Amino acid sequence: MRHDAPAALPLLAFTAGLIFGTSVVHPRITIFGIVAIGVLVAMAVWHRHSCLCRLHSEEPVQARVPVPLGVIAVLALAAGVAMAVHIRQLRAAELRAFSAFDPQRFTTIEADIDHDWAARGGSHLLHVNEFRANGVEIGQPLLIYSGFEPPPIGDSRSLEARGFLRRNDRGVFTLSIKSPLLMRYCGTLPPWSPARWNRALASRIAPLAPEHPTEVALVEALALGRSERLNDDVRDSFKRGGTYHLLVFSGLQIAIAAGAIAWLLRWIHATRASEWLLLLFAFLAPLFIGPTASVSRSSIGIGLYAVSRLVKRPTSIENLWCIAALSRLVIAPADLVDPAFQLTYAGAASLLFIAKPFTGRARWLVAPIAAEIAIVPLTLAHFHQFAIGGSILTIVMTPVIFAMLVVAAVACAFPSSAVLNVIGLLHAVCGAMNEAGATTSGFFTAPPALSLAAGLLAALAAMSMLTARRRAVAIALALMVPTTAAVLRARALRSVEGAQVVALDVGQGDSILVRAADRVILVDGGGRSDAVRFGETTLLPLLVDRGVRRVDVVALTHAHPDHCGGLPAVLDHLQVGSIWITPRRFTGECAENILAATIRSRTPIHLVREGDTFIEPSIHATAFVAESRFRRAAENNSSLVLRLQIERRRVLLTGDVEAEAERDLLDRISRCDVLKVAHHGSKSSSTPAFLDAVTPRIGVISCGRQNRFGHPHPSVVEALTERRIRIWRTDLNGTVSLDLRAGRIFGRGEIDTPH
Repeated sequence: MRHDAPAALPLLAFTAGLIFGTSVVHPRITIFGIVAIGVLVAMAVWHRHSCLCRLHSEEPVQARVPVPLGVIAVLALAAGVAMAVHIRQLRAAELRAFSAFDPQRFTTIEADIDHDWAARGGSHLLHVNEFRANGVEIGQPLLIYSGFEPPPIGDSRSLEARGFLRRNDRGVFTLSIKSPLLMRYCGTLPPWSPARWNRALASRIAPLAPEHPTEVALVEALALGRSERLNDDVRDSFKRGGTYHLLVFSGLQIAIAAGAIAWLLRWIHATRASEWLLLLFAFLAPLFIGPTASVSRSSIGIGLYAVSRLVKRPTSIENLWCIAALSRLVIAPADLVDPAFQLTYAGAASLLFIAKPFTGRARWLVAPIAAEIAIVPLTLAHFHQFAIGGSILTIVMTPVIFAMLVVAAVACAFPSSAVLNVIGLLHAVCGAMNEAGATTSGFFTAPPALSLAAGLLAALAAMSMLTARRRAVAIALALMVPTTAAVLRARALRSVEGAQVVALDVGQGDSILVRAADRVILVDGGGRSDAVRFGETTLLPLLVDRGVRRVDVVALTHAHPDHCGGLPAVLDHLQVGSIWITPRRFTGECAENILAATIRSRTPIHLVREGDTFIEPSIHATAFVAESRFRRAAENNSSLVLRLQIERRRVLLTGDVEAEAERDLLDRISRCDVLKVAHHGSKSSSTPAFLDAVTPRIGVISCGRQNRFGHPHPSVVEALTERRIRIWRTDLNGTVSLDLRAGRIFGRGEIDTPH
């Protein structure tokens, strides 16, 4: 049988080269890359052997095909390695340039405008793909925040702004604009620009946004690929149902439009014109919507299909998929780790390479299973969340989304409240379906990165070497490797040997996880003012990746956003035995969110008093609650303080107490082995008298990288060092894990903690 995807071998080689080239500094992955090269060599030998066999069995023409393909594969491998190394060098140069900027002075950035401003809480956010900082090219994304409502972008081409350029806890560049006077739009898009046509259509329906905000946002997302107006409730609804990929502009819209063009022109017997028009459409679509992974996949595939028809060299859809994926990686190698790229290509591959070889009713049965197998490991890896049966719900919902897409196109041409009301009705139907599908959704452990790479390369190898149903089975088995690894990892981490005290890397905030056997205490939940969904995007992944599905006690030291921001998500999505809060200074928006979450989840609330205890076989926790009123920093000084007795070791968790509260604690505390340094290492805490009373062996400081508060203060670090206290810092060491075994304490940092 003739292979229907000869481009799979160069795709495998180039992908292996990218993985190998980006991982040279990691020994284990380097070994994996060497093994991958060995597989390629063995495969080339196998190909040559099979060719010789065909040569002696009256197939001399086909026998010569794999020989140049093997040469192309070797060149693709070398190109992948070279490109990966080049990108690493560029990123290193960009970081060196960034480190030379004075963080206390304004940086001027210039960036082409790719998206529109999006409302996020009390601020506005603009995402740009790359930018220039003080004239230096930075080929990485930038998030621009403004505390005011920025003027409309209109037909502007680029933005110039001044502000403090920083990298957040996830390593992403950010810029905060404090005043409209510090920004201006530059240049205009030409009238013939497809991007300008897109903005013109968006401006036609924008006047209806105050009356129909959700409907207008859906029209822009579905018909124009502009998802900036979508609010978190709409996004969450589709994510819980596992159908979010239907909501945003994707290859579905491209394929429908291209199919309509081809059908119409062939219906009027203009076959040659249809190929040229498809080629033109493939060129204009990314310019109109933006070169996202899904749009590029469809556009490249359609363009290659049109070219093959024009030159009368037709090829298979499977081969077009391989060429499209390879072309996209050559253009944008960083897409290899991009969730959008992985999900859009994996979804299409599951239908082409796993489901297509089956016929009749079997194909309809295999298709949703194949989609689940391909999508599950990726959604777990990137979002730690998956809705079982999301692919089936996708099939059921697709006709509704198609109807919504048609109505959205009508709304762009003839904007009116009546048309938008139809959008609202269809969205209500989708919402009901998503809520039904959400009953099987949840947060789960992510598969190890090595298992993802192994599954990907094994699947690509199966595409290169096998055909028909044998290939389908081999690809399915390869893609099940990371999912199986995730399940085994979750089971292995369900309980711990001995005990652990883990300072989670939540940036500029506190979240302390305490475990002994299968018992779990979580003290605080971190949070960021610029991340409304901090719990779902950061805290929950950190917990479920450690096998935490149930928390016996959640303790909140005080209701500041950097301590309580992630706790509502924990209460909503995990099993929580009870939540401990202190009635002192429990006010504000964060406190209200926690109370609302306790009502939704029916979690018991325990109002902590002085001396309250939580006793389990391996953990004995004692609470200290301030009784006096404090003249300054009342919220910080009223923090709940917990002393944990774990085996023969004591751990003191101090929240954000400052000097006044530390003096109040002096006559109630005693020596401890581990101290969670108060208030992220601020100079207002960690007084000499307090440190001398506690005399810890280890001090843990939870703070964000390059935080704007300057935590920890040099005087605190000096005081700890003078007392020979071993310092662990989340800004330098990542997540800090202290293992308590046999009376000894073993510390380690995890710089690669996922966010």
